[in-house]
Amino acid sequence: MSIELKIDRSHSLAIYQQIVEQLKDRICNGRLPAGTRLPTVRRLAADLGVTRLTVQNAYSALQEAGWVEATVGRGTFVSQAVRPTTFGRALTPALSPDTVISEILQVNHAVGLRSLASASPDPHLFPAEEFWQGLITQQTDVAATGYGSSQGDPRLRVEIARDLQERGIDAAPDEIVVVAGVTQGLSLAAQCLAQAGDRVLVEQPTYLGLLHTIKAQGLQPVAVPLDEHGPILDELERLLIQERPRFFYTIPTYQNPTGRCMALERRQAVLDLATAHGVVVVEDDIYARLAYDDPPPPPLKALDPTGSVVYVSSYSKLLMPGLRLGYLAAPPRLVERLISLRRATDLCSPPLLQRALTIFLREGGLRRHLRRVLPLYRERRNALAQALARHLPGAVQWSTPQGGFCTWLTLPNYHAFADLERAFLAQGWAVTPGEVFLAEAQTHKSLRICFGSQPPETIAAGIQVLAGLIHDRLHGRSQPQPLVNDWAPLV
Repeated sequence: MSIELKIDRSHSLAIYQQIVEQLKDRICNGRLPAGTRLPTVRRLAADLGVTRLTVQNAYSALQEAGWVEATVGRGTFVSQAVRPTTFGRALTPALSPDTVISEILQVNHAVGLRSLASASPDPHLFPAEEFWQGLITQQTDVAATGYGSSQGDPRLRVEIARDLQERGIDAAPDEIVVVAGVTQGLSLAAQCLAQAGDRVLVEQPTYLGLLHTIKAQGLQPVAVPLDEHGPILDELERLLIQERPRFFYTIPTYQNPTGRCMALERRQAVLDLATAHGVVVVEDDIYARLAYDDPPPPPLKALDPTGSVVYVSSYSKLLMPGLRLGYLAAPPRLVERLISLRRATDLCSPPLLQRALTIFLREGGLRRHLRRVLPLYRERRNALAQALARHLPGAVQWSTPQGGFCTWLTLPNYHAFADLERAFLAQGWAVTPGEVFLAEAQTHKSLRICFGSQPPETIAAGIQVLAGLIHDRLHGRSQPQPLVNDWAPLV
């Protein structure tokens, strides 16, 4: 068969990668369905005027990622894995943080789908060889193969305390509890500070994982509206007085999902209000080291002389999500309670992984990794911002983050764009609906767009597709979109 591809020899993207991306586009939008036989290497090379090695490299990259299957003597075919017919079948009409988290995890492993839905790093950038070398050095350490401390390996807590000093936080190793990522840290903090039926304040919008956690624990979220500088202080003070919450959860630095960064003056004012009303602040600082322009402001924990802040962070977003190693830095009065809750939940984090991370941090691996990847993530952020400015109409608003992995897109109203995620998915792209980040409903439509795990060219292509769908709906040209391969309108 003949496939019409375009090669731009002046483009910065390698020719074989241009072939890869264009074939992915055609697989995603259904023009090359599962089972389709691709041209032979010789034929496609002749059609495009490139070497056979270039085409072979493209086919190999697609095969390694699971997009195509090659059989000696038969040829190269679009993989059957691009037809996940059971994908999202159980999704209920009403989206919830739980169902969307489940779907995002599935999207991350779906072949034939481009995801702008997950606020995660690119696994291809993980310094695997250097990190896993730390595991090799533990192979004769019998202690590393048994149970560990529920508070976390003492040597890792020492390294975390040193790492926190770079954020201006003076926390002793005994004030740190190692946890299985920020999600578990938030769960333990919520259990420690509140009981079923209690009210807690959360930013609007906020991290959907936190909304899922507090719902599972029977807590009642109360929305604190945000502006571009952080929580609106008058509303925060009113709610502190009116609701008498057990804690206030905030992501002041490169917030998920908006990407905004709370101004320094606003940070101090938030902390002053919380202290005055005797309310603990749970600070999620997971994205702070992913700064692309200026250094981030100091965390609330660094500004807290009274022990009002429980600080939560993780190495998952800096290195790889599957690491599942994060930590809490808590006031001494709460540490024993948090350790007890951790012990009751899953006893401890894997000692082997903790030892490997300890060595990686101690030997400067994190600093080297960040020096290498921050320019790459900055390039992806810039590609997203440029594509949004180029393609989206003036009626649409969006944030331009100074760090992290998230951008927040706000559309003029809800009803005209109710099927936008479904239509985007029909083109082979996934994005997260804004409503799952809300403690209280809003009248306009929002989307969270994430850029960490995709190269710049893919990000730009996705935004161009999304912009076309938005233009159609603004001008009343949209039609209900059937989903490719019966995928459900999940994220």
